[in-house]
Amino acid sequence: MNLHIGGYIPTSFLDYPGCASAVVFFAGCQLRCPFCHNPELVLPSAASEDIDAEEIIADLERRAPFLDGVCVTGGEPALQRDLPVFLRKIRSLGLRIKVDTNGARPDVLEQLLAEKLADYAAMDLKASAAEYPRACGRNGDVSILPLVRKSISLLLRSSVVFEFRTTLVPGLHVLEDAPLLGRMAEGAPLFVLQNFRPGNTLDPDFSSLTPFSAEFLEAFRAALFPFVQRVKIRA
Repeated sequence: MNLHIGGYIPTSFLDYPGCASAVVFFAGCQLRCPFCHNPELVLPSAASEDIDAEEIIADLERRAPFLDGVCVTGGEPALQRDLPVFLRKIRSLGLRIKVDTNGARPDVLEQLLAEKLADYAAMDLKASAAEYPRACGRNGDVSILPLVRKSISLLLRSSVVFEFRTTLVPGLHVLEDAPLLGRMAEGAPLFVLQNFRPGNTLDPDFSSLTPFSAEFLEAFRAALFPFVQRVKIRA
């Protein structure tokens, strides 16, 4: 399999809601979000040695009785040419699959949904449309927006369990963004808000930013709520 795997957690109770899951981190991403806290999975120059996919499959086969599923994340899993092959192998073990994605490869997402290779999808909505290129580290490049909107539409029309999620970052988000994001995701069953975490960020200028207050997150949640079925603040 042609896959670039940069990390593997045998058991997690945090990455797949309600499930004990293994987590596979794919290396590589087409975006350069300045607040990203996994720069080692984004930048090719920082990538660690690849983990063999067959070794992970073998480990999952041994441990399948103790797991509910597998979360594939990154980086961006949809960039991996053999991602469907890998997910089919996971499915053959009787495990559920959660896919994390930035939504910039709707063609891949459409294939995974059509083949029922995702039981749960978590898609990042980086910012309002006007700020999307800046939030993705692609200033002035609006070509990503139609791709993201297509992925939103695919999930809204699908039968898969899914969530949209936004990391709220000082300097990138203001309270007025809440209804704009809400309209982008209107009708979604779940919208998750995450507070920015300072530290190891792709852009060092973001590493020492002070996160938003709990009051700001709650106000953002309240302004977003009219557009979606449920809004959750995830620590």
